[in-house]
Amino acid sequence: MLRIASILAVIVIGLIAAPAAAARPLTGEAGQVATSTGAGGSPSACSDNNYRFLGGGAHWQSSLDWRFRRSSVPSSLNAGNTLDVIKKSFRNVVNSRNDCGMADQVGATQSYLGTTTRRPNVSANGACTTRDGHNVVGFGQLNGGFSGYTCIWWVGDEIVEADMRLDTNTPWALTLGSCSGELMMEALVTHEVGHAYGLGHVGETNHGRQTMSTFIDGLCENQEATLGRGDVLGLRDLY
Repeated sequence: MLRIASILAVIVIGLIAAPAAAARPLTGEAGQVATSTGAGGSPSACSDNNYRFLGGGAHWQSSLDWRFRRSSVPSSLNAGNTLDVIKKSFRNVVNSRNDCGMADQVGATQSYLGTTTRRPNVSANGACTTRDGHNVVGFGQLNGGFSGYTCIWWVGDEIVEADMRLDTNTPWALTLGSCSGELMMEALVTHEVGHAYGLGHVGETNHGRQTMSTFIDGLCENQEATLGRGDVLGLRDLY
């Protein structure tokens, strides 16, 4: 039986520690809303230890302090409720929220600094534009049916900026109770926040129950808002 899944996206930029630090593309992982047989053969979320890093294990050495471009929220969504879901998604990662009985031993931190007029430094085609030293989450059109992109920049083993662009035209749901054939925002944003903290994709076929797998498990599905064992172990390794 086919199920709808959203392939998630991350673009990574490394900053070369040179006299004039220049950005260079290192890896791109992209996706779109698609039909997939998904991860029917994957182990359960709590029995899968797999994880991957972006940027060779680069991580935040201070708090990820971010702002939200509230004015970019689509008119079909309540801006305040949308922000609440995004805040919760950040907490899901830094508090290593899971159903596996794993204690929070992740030292990652975050702080919401308020709204901004700045745009995320992510183009409609998923390219990372020039970084500005500000971590911004906002909405904008994404081409090709993409639902979200996250760009990170790092110097050495330190992530120095993360920007997230969420697709304006994706049919989003903010709660399971209100969901009707839509994509759960909390599940997708939790995945994108994982990228912002340095986690990479794991394969859908063998690790599809993990939050950091390539596909969301379907419309009106929110299980990937809760981390799997591999997701937690990856965060513990980084933080």
